[in-house]
Amino acid sequence: TNQVSKKYVQQVARVLEEAKPLRVFILPGNHDYFGPNSVYQSEEFTKPSQHITIFRERKPFVVPDLDLTLYPSPCFETRSNESPAKGVSKQPGTKYHVAVLHGSIPSVIGRTSEEDDSFPMTVDELKNLGMDYIALGHWHSLYPDPVTSPDSPFYYSGTPEPTGFGERMSGHAILVELLERGRQVSAIPTAQHSYVDVDIEVKTVQDIEAVRTNLAGLPKSEMTLVRLQPKGVVSIAVREALDTLVAEFQSRVAYIRYEDKGLMLEPDETDLNQFTKGGIASTTFSLLKKERDQASSSDRPKYERAIALAYKAFKGTLD
Repeated sequence: TNQVSKKYVQQVARVLEEAKPLRVFILPGNHDYFGPNSVYQSEEFTKPSQHITIFRERKPFVVPDLDLTLYPSPCFETRSNESPAKGVSKQPGTKYHVAVLHGSIPSVIGRTSEEDDSFPMTVDELKNLGMDYIALGHWHSLYPDPVTSPDSPFYYSGTPEPTGFGERMSGHAILVELLERGRQVSAIPTAQHSYVDVDIEVKTVQDIEAVRTNLAGLPKSEMTLVRLQPKGVVSIAVREALDTLVAEFQSRVAYIRYEDKGLMLEPDETDLNQFTKGGIASTTFSLLKKERDQASSSDRPKYERAIALAYKAFKGTLD
């Protein structure tokens, strides 16, 4: 992003500066697009450097000692319907040719170019560039997998760390070796953190114990982010056991997100037998359950919440 504190700009610039003798090429994308307020206009990135190059224009860049031409297409805005490959044309003069582009391929995710304003490209368009390799940015996951698609003209490396739940194949870098004949493309795992989804059907306290065993067995739990998505009709006691489990693991994993919208509260006989039959507590539960069962799916969660709050309030009078 271009909205980043000076402290982080300085840290990143220092890391890149210390990368010598590695050569670093930076392509501004749609989040950190190049413009008047770009992070790349800061003094840390405008001072001369022998090994860091920021692509500020769409113009072939020759690396003489590698016999290589790079064809960058930086972003100058957050969204555009114009293809990053537009105007890219292979130039004579070097042995190797690599395009560096940032955008999406709508057809791969079931959209059309008209629907996608994140710099849309087509597979045929990329193939027709005739490059030895096309490095793509924008998607957060590795695509395609070099193991199953070794001849693809392009690859997304994805982000070096996963950035959210549900991402597949995030957390890689791509090593590309341009050889005298052909090339070798390899995906290198780089992620330190992992995102784990735990989708479970909950009925009894024993189900909660199974989840506890599952979470306790996570490797590098302090580097793991968990999304817990329980589903089912549960008693108040089971719900409380689940809440206790979440509280326990908040300090044992890097982060836990508890999404309980799939749970439906149903006080069982054990819950209700604590209260006098026909009394205000049991009558309240009966009325709330009746209203919940007649409510629309969008309104049911508020009745379930009311049941839980009523139970805690009445249970407090017993304690």
